Amino acid sequence: MLGFSILIVLYLIFYIILIIGWRITQDSKPAKVDSNIKPSELTVVVPFRNECDNLSILLNNINRLKILPSKFIFVNDHSEDNWSELFEKKNHDLIKVYSLNESSYGKKIAIQEGVKHADTKYILCWDADIQFEDNYFADVQKLEVADLIILPVHFESNNIIQSLGEIDFYLANFVNQASAYWQRPIMCNGANLLFEKNAYLESINLNAHAHILSGDDMFLLRHMIKQNKKVYCASNQLCRITTQSPSSFLGYISQRTRWFGKSLLIKDGLLNFWAIVQFIFTVSFFSFFIYWILEDPKTFGIIFLIKCGIDLSFLSVYFFSIKKNTLTLLIPFYGLLFPIYNLFILFSFYFRKQKWKGRKLYQ
Repeated sequence: MLGFSILIVLYLIFYIILIIGWRITQDSKPAKVDSNIKPSELTVVVPFRNECDNLSILLNNINRLKILPSKFIFVNDHSEDNWSELFEKKNHDLIKVYSLNESSYGKKIAIQEGVKHADTKYILCWDADIQFEDNYFADVQKLEVADLIILPVHFESNNIIQSLGEIDFYLANFVNQASAYWQRPIMCNGANLLFEKNAYLESINLNAHAHILSGDDMFLLRHMIKQNKKVYCASNQLCRITTQSPSSFLGYISQRTRWFGKSLLIKDGLLNFWAIVQFIFTVSFFSFFIYWILEDPKTFGIIFLIKCGIDLSFLSVYFFSIKKNTLTLLIPFYGLLFPIYNLFILFSFYFRKQKWKGRKLYQ
């Protein structure tokens, strides 16, 4: 029990560090009026591939915006559906559509193409499968000026598998925001990412990772950090977008395996540190659980309740702040499944061929 007591103390310290960092990032004040980002200085770039249904919803969402950016640039990555019909009756002064040539492909190339066609100071990258509030660009004006701004992404779920996927995603976001205060952000999501155009062109270094079709967001973050660019995480209350969590178990595993792979490939020491800390806690608790469930199920029950109590005490505050209270009910189940899920992701990464949008992930 001494080993378990030490583990619990370390676990509490870990949570205290996270909650302090996260709380301070959320309490940061909005930018001053003379240092904000104007929508007229902003171009939205949306790469897409075979997403006709998503594009239809996105375009309707754009029509409801109260404030508009300078331009929307959509870049087609060799789609094989009826995407072009969606743009035939749209405002061509506001919306421009480009297609990659035959020798170019992939989300990274599509984003770069969109950036090249933009003539504004700032670029906002969206995915095609997102939705947002009508006042999105009113919130943009509250953002602090920076080279890269990591904007909030939220998932929507319709079943238990999707909800468990949400927990995984939000816990990573929780750690990321805490890390942003204590040192710097370690992750970002290209579904909602704002950057200064010149900083992007100076940092992207696309030739170094163009063969990896995923990871446009994480590689950009890593290169900007290396070049000492100003990077920060925006509050969860500003410029939030929503997207669907993977609807099937296989889709969930495929997405998480892809995320795991790009995290390894960017070779970020701080990201690896947080991953190792998480791995140590996961393996330690899992080992205690296996031992006590075999030796003394009653003691296992007590140990499990103690861990769940700690998790719920800290994470309920976070989930309440992002209006995801119902997810706290799933945390005990998630705690039992998480070690097995991690092993499954690791196995899938090394022994299953990775594909994304019908292509091999690593060219």
